[in-house]
Amino acid sequence: MTQSKQPSLPAAKLSISESLENLSGVAQRAVRLRHSDSIGQDKLDYIADEVPIAFAYNGQSHAVMMASPLDLRDFAIGFSLTERVIDSVDDIVDIDIRKAAKGITIQLQIKAHLVKRLETQRRQLSGRSGCGICGITDIAAAVPNLSPLKRSVIPSHDVINKAVQTLQENQVLQNDCGAVHGAGLFTQSGDLLSLREDVGRHNALDKLIGSQVLNLESTHFVLMSSRASHELVNKTVIAGVGTLVAISAATTLAIEYAERTNLNLLGFIRGSRQVIYTSDATSA
Repeated sequence: MTQSKQPSLPAAKLSISESLENLSGVAQRAVRLRHSDSIGQDKLDYIADEVPIAFAYNGQSHAVMMASPLDLRDFAIGFSLTERVIDSVDDIVDIDIRKAAKGITIQLQIKAHLVKRLETQRRQLSGRSGCGICGITDIAAAVPNLSPLKRSVIPSHDVINKAVQTLQENQVLQNDCGAVHGAGLFTQSGDLLSLREDVGRHNALDKLIGSQVLNLESTHFVLMSSRASHELVNKTVIAGVGTLVAISAATTLAIEYAERTNLNLLGFIRGSRQVIYTSDATSA
């Protein structure tokens, strides 16, 4: 998997429990293969690991997400930014990541002036990996009002096709065991800057943004191995990246929010076919 330079946190301390240092995101389980009516013997197979990860800010529980136990520092930073708990990485004072009895805890200390704001937007999440807004009690919080991006050109047809191939070739977890989404950050010319994987597509994008928080540009584009939901659009816009490409389709709300925020949104990448949902109609 492509590893990126970790963002510098000059004001923050980071501590990670030693028991978490060797997590691979993959577990082995006994399965049986069936061909027609013939069932084979037990064999070990690689299975994508999925664990509860509890976020707390300044000692107050905030959310529990089901996620892959990898790149947790990136997850802590990206989730905090795209959920607008913080305004910049400088708002994080301390990150402490520990193994708990039934999962992993991420304890973040953030600047005091943000705690009151956090109380007004607190989620009561059930932690479903496939849904980015499960548990939100306020509709306005589910569809936030975001400032439009400065318009940018869309990557060329060939660049996107090249990026899809690159993403698929570098998805280590997906290639080992399946069941995992990938999020890649690419330059306008199709060079891969960073790739993150997770059982949840929103988690994968949060990890990607966290890994590159100091290196995000409007000319970059995000490529997702999933469909394009409105929350993926929102997170991409908050990160300041001008284009989101999804291998699968986009929803109506995703398109609506992309139009509102000047985000280039493309999807259904299938060989020579690409669907442009929103753009300025020019290519690089």
